[in-house]
Amino acid sequence: MEEKSLGQKLGGAFVVGGLIAVVAQAIMMVMGMILPVKDLTAPAMLVVLGLIGMVLVLNGTYAKLNEVGGFGAGIMFCGLVDAVAGVYMGGAMEDGGNPSSGVKAAIKFAIAILGSLVVVGTVLGVVFARSAGVLASMQAPTSDPGMLVFLYAFLMGGLISIIGEALLDLTPLPLPVVILGNAAAGMIMALMGVSTQLEVLTGGGLCATVVDAGAGAVLGGATFVLAGTPIRSIILVLVMVFVVVIGIVTGSILLKRAKAAK
Repeated sequence: MEEKSLGQKLGGAFVVGGLIAVVAQAIMMVMGMILPVKDLTAPAMLVVLGLIGMVLVLNGTYAKLNEVGGFGAGIMFCGLVDAVAGVYMGGAMEDGGNPSSGVKAAIKFAIAILGSLVVVGTVLGVVFARSAGVLASMQAPTSDPGMLVFLYAFLMGGLISIIGEALLDLTPLPLPVVILGNAAAGMIMALMGVSTQLEVLTGGGLCATVVDAGAGAVLGGATFVLAGTPIRSIILVLVMVFVVVIGIVTGSILLKRAKAAK
């Protein structure tokens, strides 16, 4: 297969990331109609997106999305399911197809990437809970983009994806570092007071990515300090655990298929 040019890689990342963001926004809209608690809309979307990712990985579609979209497919939460499944498969196959080795590899990946994201973000939220930026991020925005949120979701999802793809192609940074860099960007947004406003403006374009997970970790820590409840942090951790479990289940199914094909 002919090597893609940088322009093709960036274009693919932008389009795939943007389209997944639009799908995420549609799911959020449906969840908003079904769920009585508004704060559960984004977490419910991530759960559904993770399940969709599992289905797409198992039927081979996500491999094609990765081929076309690169980082645009990887930065979304459905991409994390694919990543965990891949780590599981790698760990298992290195040990002669041992499932327990796959589980250990997936858990190590989760702790290194997702665990560090939650811990660092929460600590920042606790430390800067009363800063002007965090307090601004915790205020409910008054503006509503209406149906334009789908356009903004596409643009935001595409922008995050194209930046990540550029970092992977133009710098020596490995994928885990770029993912953590995106989470760090979300933490900075929360500390600057713009994360919640951007969530409302761009919907799934931000909420379906690791960037928003970083912001969510900060606001979870701040909520614990200001309101005395860890519920926001608990929801974030539960979503992360769900992604890891679904990824391990997906990897387990792929491993069984690989063994059966021999």
